[in-house]
Amino acid sequence: MSEIANLFKDDLIFFENVATWEELFEQVGSKLLDKNLVKPSFVEAIKERERNYPTGLDLSVVGEDTPNVAIPHTETEHCNSDQIVVVKLNNEIMFNNMIAPDKELNVRFVFFILNSQKSVQTNILSNLMGFFTKDNNVNHLNQLETAEEVYQYIQEKI
Repeated sequence: MSEIANLFKDDLIFFENVATWEELFEQVGSKLLDKNLVKPSFVEAIKERERNYPTGLDLSVVGEDTPNVAIPHTETEHCNSDQIVVVKLNNEIMFNNMIAPDKELNVRFVFFILNSQKSVQTNILSNLMGFFTKDNNVNHLNQLETAEEVYQYIQEKI
């Protein structure tokens, strides 16, 4: 198991029903604040960063029917811990594309990176990118219906 696998926790896998990424960030941010994983500044900071540096990832290059993901994150001073929070959305929502920020993408999965140490972020991103592009992983995640199933699958594959 990679050290990245330790960043996933079964109680940090959520299924959300929201209309916008702003609403998603508020809902998830509130849960993370309740768990003391982030600081009160987190929600506004992550929203601001998403506006300036979109995190939607077009996975159509992996497979035509592969759901897109987003990997929002913010500066270390807004986080109290190092975690990856996984959200499966009931309905896809729009994010702007990381590579082409003027383009919008429908996103099904959001992987929030909570990072309190600057040195770790690049490693986390590269590991996630590997996971997203291999073995039909995102398509498989899309078939899973419980937090436990999602957690177990990620632990096996990451």
